[in-house]
Amino acid sequence: MDHLYIAGCSEQHNVAPLDSDVRRHIAALRLRDGEQVKVLNGRGLIAHCTVERTPGTVSLVIRDRVLVPKPRGLTLVMSILDGRDRFEFSLEKATELGITRFVPLLAEKSQHHRTSEVRLQAKAIAAITQCGVAWLPEIAPPTTIDVLPWGTRVIVGDDKGKPPSSEDIADDLCVIVGPEGDFSEREKNVLRADPRTRHWAIGPNRLRAETAAMSLIANVVSGRS
Repeated sequence: MDHLYIAGCSEQHNVAPLDSDVRRHIAALRLRDGEQVKVLNGRGLIAHCTVERTPGTVSLVIRDRVLVPKPRGLTLVMSILDGRDRFEFSLEKATELGITRFVPLLAEKSQHHRTSEVRLQAKAIAAITQCGVAWLPEIAPPTTIDVLPWGTRVIVGDDKGKPPSSEDIADDLCVIVGPEGDFSEREKNVLRADPRTRHWAIGPNRLRAETAAMSLIANVVSGRS
């Protein structure tokens, strides 16, 4: 069943509100009269709808709805990568895995310090629409390692760390992934000095940033299940 993202849809609606973008999406999907579709608003609502067509118009009539509770906090703080596509890919895959917040990190060894919040929001919307995830992650402004307001526990990949442990997993957790040139010594000291930080070794090989991010998040999700 196809998914549509309609931010303005709420549990009070009996017919999903359609703007021009959604109408174009419906046309692209070639949804026919009587077909079923799920509408997501990114805030926990999954509305099961039936397409109703009359000459020149289309409506999505809500037949039933589910409200998915807000998931436990899972923030991905990721250094802005040299390749925009790889950075956005990381957000898409992390959204599919269930992150609740994405924070672009201005690391000292990053070669790029610019990103587009509009593009990142669009990538996150595309990910939940593809996979049917009920909650859209918050896209935070870029920040530095000196600001760590993202959770009661911080997980960092470290080949000298310990294996992932469910004992390290808190209800509001942050995964931090550094740049391809690694964190600076000053940034490492900031993380070491924070009592919330846990260092996880996630394999014998040196991983690219996006691989490390997915591995760490997958271990968190698995440890919570």
